[in-house]
Amino acid sequence: MKKRSILIVIVIAALAVVVGILLWRNLGKKAPAMTYKEFKSLTAEQQMDTFSRMTGQEIYDLVKNSDENWPVTSYDLISPQNAKETIVLYNNNGDLHFNLAWPHYGGFTPESIASMGDLTGKLDVSRDGGDGGHSMSYGRNADGSYPNDSQRSVPKSSAKVRTGILDADRYKIVAGIVTNGKEEKERLSALMDLGYDSDIAKRFISDQAAWLKRDEVSGSDNIDDGARAAGHTVESRYGYYGTTAPWKVSDLNLVGGSGQLETIFSWGTLCDSGLIGDTGTAEIR
Repeated sequence: MKKRSILIVIVIAALAVVVGILLWRNLGKKAPAMTYKEFKSLTAEQQMDTFSRMTGQEIYDLVKNSDENWPVTSYDLISPQNAKETIVLYNNNGDLHFNLAWPHYGGFTPESIASMGDLTGKLDVSRDGGDGGHSMSYGRNADGSYPNDSQRSVPKSSAKVRTGILDADRYKIVAGIVTNGKEEKERLSALMDLGYDSDIAKRFISDQAAWLKRDEVSGSDNIDDGARAAGHTVESRYGYYGTTAPWKVSDLNLVGGSGQLETIFSWGTLCDSGLIGDTGTAEIR
């Protein structure tokens, strides 16, 4: 009887150890990460709440494995360590999407914001990004180099930028037609009278319509808000120019200070139409 009792105790102890190990393993396992599809199936309020409670690693993984992965895949200085501070779930009038937590006011220093309607002549321009973007640097450093990514407040360690010359005077003529408030048919006709084919003319108009919906133009803390914060108003129909604000957050320390344009037409349309000519590429670090 005594041996049987001892055996029972040993079996119970062994079972307790096994159960303990299984519980420890289960508790130690990380809960499966939320997929992008699961995240987008949440209501807007639930998305905002869930995103606010995520860790940097969770945010980084969610964005990286999403259809909106550019904040992670395009910028090598964005990491799991700083994602909590550098990536936001932006709400532009009900449209929720991932974005970088750029400095407010389209990345401009507020006091520098001015209208592209004030620019004349030919400008050196360069862009670190795709054809669809509307932001670009203008001007060069004293040594003739193009501004590096830290001067642009772009979180990359180096890049190959596209370069060219923008005809500011011609740009303003085209922008003036596109934004004159007339019927689209009349605007298309006027653009074609300038020598542009129907495809480019339509792209001018569609680009400007898309530009009006961009975060930096119609979202919170937009470029116009920045100008007002600095105590002045700006004619927005031609786009904006100024200097980039520094961006210092988490382990990022981007100095800003380069010239910046926010054009109403995309880089691709500007190049294809000839408003930006002498295109090429340059390495910056």
